[in-house]
Amino acid sequence: MIHSNPLELVGRTPLVRMRRINPAPGVGLLAKVEAKSIGGSIKDRVALAMIEAAEASGELTPDKTVIEATSGNTGIGLAMVCAVKGYKLMLLMPESASEERKRIMRAYGATLRLTPGHMGTDGAIEEAYRLAREHPETYVLMDQFNNPASIAAHYHGTAREIWEDTDGRVTHVVATLGTTGTAMGLCKRLREFNPAIRIIAVEPRPGHRIQGLKNMQESYPPGIWDKHVPDEVATVADDEAFAMARRMAREEGLLVGMSSGAAAAVAARLAESLAREGRTGSLVVFICPDSGERYLSTTLFATAERTGPALFDISSGAAQVLPAGQGGLGIFTPGPSLDALCDAESWRRIVTADALCRAVAARGGKATAVVPLADMDDRALSAARQAGLSRAAFAEESLGRVREQAARLGVGEQVRFVLASASMDRALGLTTALLGRGLAYEKLRSVYFDVTRERDYGRTAHADTTGLKIGHTVDLAAYAKDNPLDFTLLKRASLADLKAGEVLDTQWGKVRPSWFLQLAAAAVENLPSVDVVLAAEAHRFPHLENFAAIFGRAAGMRPSVWAVAGPVCGREECGETSQGLPELSGEADPRDLRVWLLSTSYRKALTTAPQGLAMWRRNRGKAQDLYAALHLAAQSPGKGAASGLPGDVGDEAAALRAAFSAAMEDDLSLHRFWPAFSAFIKAVNGRLAAGGIGAGAERALAALEEVDAVLGILDREAVPLAEGAWSPEVRAIVREREEARAAKDFALADGLRERLCDHGFRLEDTPLGPRLFRANARQPG
Repeated sequence: MIHSNPLELVGRTPLVRMRRINPAPGVGLLAKVEAKSIGGSIKDRVALAMIEAAEASGELTPDKTVIEATSGNTGIGLAMVCAVKGYKLMLLMPESASEERKRIMRAYGATLRLTPGHMGTDGAIEEAYRLAREHPETYVLMDQFNNPASIAAHYHGTAREIWEDTDGRVTHVVATLGTTGTAMGLCKRLREFNPAIRIIAVEPRPGHRIQGLKNMQESYPPGIWDKHVPDEVATVADDEAFAMARRMAREEGLLVGMSSGAAAAVAARLAESLAREGRTGSLVVFICPDSGERYLSTTLFATAERTGPALFDISSGAAQVLPAGQGGLGIFTPGPSLDALCDAESWRRIVTADALCRAVAARGGKATAVVPLADMDDRALSAARQAGLSRAAFAEESLGRVREQAARLGVGEQVRFVLASASMDRALGLTTALLGRGLAYEKLRSVYFDVTRERDYGRTAHADTTGLKIGHTVDLAAYAKDNPLDFTLLKRASLADLKAGEVLDTQWGKVRPSWFLQLAAAAVENLPSVDVVLAAEAHRFPHLENFAAIFGRAAGMRPSVWAVAGPVCGREECGETSQGLPELSGEADPRDLRVWLLSTSYRKALTTAPQGLAMWRRNRGKAQDLYAALHLAAQSPGKGAASGLPGDVGDEAAALRAAFSAAMEDDLSLHRFWPAFSAFIKAVNGRLAAGGIGAGAERALAALEEVDAVLGILDREAVPLAEGAWSPEVRAIVREREEARAAKDFALADGLRERLCDHGFRLEDTPLGPRLFRANARQPG
């Protein structure tokens, strides 16, 4: 058959019987394979329906640009339809969408505008609504989340095909929830065919990683969604969905995507349940929205060989296992400005980098993080003048303060703090290299990087520079660039700089290096390779692009991971500057502050609500208390059951290790680890209360110390003395005090506590009995 255009091949997808993944042979299980549609996914139907509806209403005309917020498949469908019909198309999507789908959309001629990955599809929706609201004469928003055509596409197509292709024998249909049009259209039409047909909608759990799907509690519910329409809304875990998608490829020969795995997992569960109820003869159809070919760059089909700590790379839009060259892993994160040394956002990144280094070391690798301090920029010079010090003296003083703060926060020697001014020879060498390659130019004794000669400029952060507002952060009159987008490498010295003598004497004149060049030079100078760049949200553009240009074109270094950490802000909103560390910490143990800095996903905003800080102080205190109890129990093998902690403490320890390893391998998702950590503390405390000690305590202690080798939240010196180490005199005082407490003679008990202090000990009462600490040991919790 000859078709007049590709749009005639949208839909009419096949049903395929599942044999090996079906746990109930007496129940039919069919997959509707939407990847066989001409554009490769179920969204072909929706795209065509929305475009035709906009044409029919007169809203879409040849002079307008179609825009849509999409996680990928709708965008591909729209790109194909618009290519056939000749419409311009701009797609807004989170940067975390798979690289395959981005490439397909670009191949069809669509323009992409990427939004921050941590905001998911919600961020793309917000931007699409803004464009449509502010420029109605230019853009036509398809708005699949509120467009009735999203339902109509499945009412007229998908539902009718299922009914006809099963000869009306279908009893159950399973469909996942994204825009929700599929489930809503199926419900409406199939119930017209047969009201007894049950439709089960599938949503992921909160915090999911299944691209294209929505959890309706944590996202904006689409306007077309009505939770009362489906017969049931089932939930599915990421691991269950991913495992089923892999099974379908290996056992059924169907390479399907993440959401297909989610639907198949729920459908298999349903088939098994129907068989148990004796309802053989039922026929379950589940929708496979797309192909697995669009997820090959994601973790869905990642091979098991590449394991280890991983971070989300905004450049590729996928989590990347941290690489390690011959010299080990090199991590670069910008340090705080010298006039804001306690900037909480900077310290959050520093502590994160420290945890990454520790994690690599725990697996037998080597990692070094460099945190350069820009001591030759305007802010540093201004702060030095206000302090009445020379730049060099002020910089050294600042470096000392930063190192002291790092030590208090438990940041190890693998994180190096350096002054950028120590790498000026390297900075000039990088500049010379760029000039020699024709990528930079000198103008009026300043040197600029020419972004028009860098074909990859904008690709790291996927920034669209066409609508960039120039001059927002700098005074363009102070620069003599050929192009406002060009960034400064060396800036001509001002009279104030000349007077202070804070300049570099170069072949181009007396200059000062830009912030970008200072930090990049320090990173190149102090790392074997720049493998990971960990920046702040405010650094996303143009900072990352500028670093990429210098690292790649001048130093020949191309970082494998470009990671962006979220802001630190008050509960109301995040301002342009984050709060300082001292005002947050108060009199708290610095380890309390460290665990708070690691408390949530590094990619999300961290709020400074007092109750949040207090909660993490309590949580760390519980961990410290358990550490002290286990340390004491492990030193007292002669007390209690000789077999060690009763129950399955070995299982608890293994579960703790597994949960921590999974979190580190999943984009440093410590927020997913903390519940397992709390469960471990509760379970082991229960074993201790039951009287078990010995080998079991040692196993639990080893697991706790193994995790803390990365987290760095426990005070290893705040441990009680084993009772066997008490002197006879001290033992007598403790025994007398216990007798006084039992007799409710608290005045005597307090006096005996003071006598212990005079002997150099601090006593702590616990449900497991009194504990003695050296007087100079930090109090646990």
